[in-house]
Amino acid sequence: MLNKVAIIILNWNNYKDTTECLLSVDKLEYKPFCVFLVDNHSHDRSFEKLKEDYERHRYNMEIVFIQSGENLGFAGGNNIALEQAYDQGYSYFWLLNNDTIVLPDSLTYLAAELDANPKAGMAGSKIYYYGTQTIWFAGGEINTYTGRAKHPGIGEFDRGQYDARREVDYITGCSLLVRREVIESVGLMKKEYFFYYEEAEWNLRARNAGWERIYRPDSRIFHKVSVSTGGEKKKAPFVAFYDIRNAYWMIKGTQRNKIKIGVSFLYKYYKALRKIVDIYRFNQNNKLIRVKYIIKGLLLN
Repeated sequence: MLNKVAIIILNWNNYKDTTECLLSVDKLEYKPFCVFLVDNHSHDRSFEKLKEDYERHRYNMEIVFIQSGENLGFAGGNNIALEQAYDQGYSYFWLLNNDTIVLPDSLTYLAAELDANPKAGMAGSKIYYYGTQTIWFAGGEINTYTGRAKHPGIGEFDRGQYDARREVDYITGCSLLVRREVIESVGLMKKEYFFYYEEAEWNLRARNAGWERIYRPDSRIFHKVSVSTGGEKKKAPFVAFYDIRNAYWMIKGTQRNKIKIGVSFLYKYYKALRKIVDIYRFNQNNKLIRVKYIIKGLLLN
């Protein structure tokens, strides 16, 4: 018998993308699942419209609607649904960005990995930029000295060069299937991260507890990328704050090696300097606001 999956999708002022995501999820071949749709206190009526669509039977799947009551960020919003689904006895939990489109077999391969490999605590997909065969994610790497996280192969056209199933440093929260026992051993994501690095830190805690994180290239999805923060090339000023602060928090909280912690502390100053230079080098807007966020990220240790 197949393990029932809780699919967790977070909405924030984005009716169009969330709807397109739900329509693709509704076509999944792996049928024992329930969607937990969490709204992070939207103010554009998107949550109400999504519920109205469900009541009008636009979807053939079960959806549980959860209103957070405030914007809790990525970790906090997802944790609400994780806790609820955990209490209901689900075995697997699939974190899925609302700006993604999944293929009918996307979940099938992820669930098969956890079914076949008891050491696998997390499994993730090959992720393309929306509407292309250009790779956005094919497994994540984390430098545990600097806190730098990267996606090998990002921006490359997919020619099968990342078609090998393998263990990776981290699975992105854009498409991350996690088993129940991981939550029991390491807990949930840290809500104080709010945004950025929360799933990377979660992966590191899972690795420290002995769980494998497996990249499954046969599970494929498409991602519209950073819609909530203005897109990859025009990121909102506040992104720098979380990027600087959370990368250091991640290393400080998951590594016992004092040299790594010291290097990561120094690296955040190097990162901040580069960000300030880039503000003027690329003539970014809201210069003073961006600098203030960068300084704030440095000061919160």
